[in-house]
Amino acid sequence: MATEKEEEFMSLKKIVIITLIAFAIKLWVFKPFIIPSSSMDSTLIQGDYLIVNSWENSLFGNHLDLECGDVVTFRYPLDPADLNDKMVFAKRCIGLPGDTITIYESMTSTDNKSLNFDFLISDPKSAINWDILSEINVHLGGRTINNSWLLNLSPSQIEHLEKLDSEIILTKHLEDINMGNLSIFPSDTLIKWNRDYYGPIYIPKSGESIELNLSSINIYKKIITTYEGHTLSVVGSVFTIDGNLSSNYTFEQNYYFMLGDNRHHSQDSRHWGFVPEDHLLATCSMVLFNIENFSTDRLLKRIK
Repeated sequence: MATEKEEEFMSLKKIVIITLIAFAIKLWVFKPFIIPSSSMDSTLIQGDYLIVNSWENSLFGNHLDLECGDVVTFRYPLDPADLNDKMVFAKRCIGLPGDTITIYESMTSTDNKSLNFDFLISDPKSAINWDILSEINVHLGGRTINNSWLLNLSPSQIEHLEKLDSEIILTKHLEDINMGNLSIFPSDTLIKWNRDYYGPIYIPKSGESIELNLSSINIYKKIITTYEGHTLSVVGSVFTIDGNLSSNYTFEQNYYFMLGDNRHHSQDSRHWGFVPEDHLLATCSMVLFNIENFSTDRLLKRIK
């Protein structure tokens, strides 16, 4: 029969083992991540406490095999800090290495998720008010003029508003297809892309090559110099890489294209370009709860 000291020792041993297992699970299997903004509405909302599958990229090796449509965490490419100290973002992967993508009216050919967009709303009978908007959790936008609104909405919120009054008219708020936006990657006056009309753009794949010309160099020069560590000189239409004249370039790693599900309120690959493979962390599997508004709607919610 165990003595009192032996029982205390066994209890302490169990606590230590449980603590070590919990620490190992957090370190190598799952890690928490809190959504800091509305850029992934309505899939992920501000304050969501996520479980990230850190076992995919850990001491056990890199087992991350991204598919188009996965929600993934990664290091923010433009953060000047060392790689392991860079800010962590969560977005949806909509372009894989070797893909060529086009964004038209803020959507891609692979979109099959519930996305948020800004809408201009004509409300001639003033059927919409803030009490109604609060009930359906609309929190971005506001009233403009002449019984009109500019609101950020999901498909379910649109459906609710359309049921209020048959005279309500919603129009997606899109930028001019013919007007470029210099805040959009690659910030080139010759490339008239904006947040809603973008591409086509090729996503680099390890081992594949591109021709170097005045059209391609602004898109891929950051990859050549920053992510893959080469020197690049451009004189007119002559390209020199590491001191050698070059007419093409072969990529050394894979790259990805990320977008937020809230297409009109997301800083993503449209603004800062490609995500290198060595910046990827892991996919996101589940929302445990929301730390800002605890609700059963956000409890143990699988991320799709």
